[in-house]
Order: sequence, then structure tokens, then C-alpha cells
Amino acid sequence: MNDVKPSSEDLAIVEQLNNDYVQSDQHTDVKRFSEFLAEDFIVQTPGVTRNRAEFLEYIA
Repeated sequence: MNDVKPSSEDLAIVEQLNNDYVQSDQHTDVKRFSEFLAEDFIVQTPGVTRNRAEFLEYIA
């Protein structure tokens, strides 16, 4: 197992990305939200599968 600890700078970056992700979801900021999703993004929920474009339209 690797015992390397992330730097405080790395942790700050991850925390900011997480905050941006949550804020974009809560405020339906589709532009910012789209920056987080890979081009081949797929989401599956019970009975529904959406690709990236469909998901971004859904959250808008």
C-alpha cells in the first residue's frame, strides 16, 4: 500500500473542485457542470440511462 500523503495544495485543489461541483449542481450551472464530465459520460439510475448531453439537459 502506498503511504504517500497528498500535499496541502493538492487537497485545496480537490476541495475547490468538489465545491464547484456541488455549487454547479445546486445552481444548475450547466456550463460549469459540463467541465466536470467526460465526453463519454453515462449515468444510470433505476430505469433510466443518460449520456452526457442528455444528462446536462436534464440538470438544466
